Amino acid sequence: MPVEQKLNASIDVIMPVYNAEAFLDKAINSILKQTYTDFRLIIVDDCSTDRSQQIIRSFNDSRILYYGHKENKGVVASMNTGLSLTQAPYVCVMHADDISLPERLAVQKKWMDEHSDTAVVAGYLIFINEKDEETGVWNLDRETNTRQSIRRKMIKENCIAHPTVMMRTEIIKKYGYDPAQQLKGYAVEDYPLWLNLLADGHHIDKLQKPVLLYRTHLQSATSSFLRKRNPFLINYFTKLKYISERKKKKKLNSFDFLVMISLRLDYIKAQLKNLKAFFVKKHV
Repeated sequence: MPVEQKLNASIDVIMPVYNAEAFLDKAINSILKQTYTDFRLIIVDDCSTDRSQQIIRSFNDSRILYYGHKENKGVVASMNTGLSLTQAPYVCVMHADDISLPERLAVQKKWMDEHSDTAVVAGYLIFINEKDEETGVWNLDRETNTRQSIRRKMIKENCIAHPTVMMRTEIIKKYGYDPAQQLKGYAVEDYPLWLNLLADGHHIDKLQKPVLLYRTHLQSATSSFLRKRNPFLINYFTKLKYISERKKKKKLNSFDFLVMISLRLDYIKAQLKNLKAFFVKKHV
């Protein structure tokens, strides 16, 4: 007999899932074992074809809310589905192959409670491999740990790891995730959201401590996509779509002007990288 579901909480955690059977059990357990317990885990299964659904349904915990898409829509749609189901003041993001550290929800909620002008608070990540072995840190992550440095760097590139964030639900629901940023086989779902928030004067902060073990493996969407694509070109098209939407809404400002300069530099860097790859291939 299914347990009675938790109807509301202080924190909602959104976990998009698609064919994540290899690490899903560990990801779910890392949330269920948080020291802060007043949360709901909203799992959105994007029509998985592996054992993901069975793994999710094997958990008998009232804090889990399961929602299954009837067709595969991509991670942007999954995040928006999860966002539509949120009721808590704060909402977190959790990927189905990562591990949240036990104090994550507690320390991020404390920050949000004490800083009413924070729209998003992130945290440091530690890279792990398929065996849960630590493999290093993201240098850019550690270098951008104040709201000022985050704002400056975000004009050029994304310095926030999406699955490390806690967000103020009331603010984030006004924006949502842009479906236009769902690229073929990959989505840049978070970067345009951060740009929109910063352009409109909201603050993004970062805890100067690890909150997440971020798994890198050959099957991960990020790894497989970036191995085949030019990262400068990804940034270029992401910013181009972002600016296009800002123009439509007649919201362009000085922050967006700097982003426009940055995207032109991304395009130049992308072409230089492609040119270098061409000559390397030609002389091999």
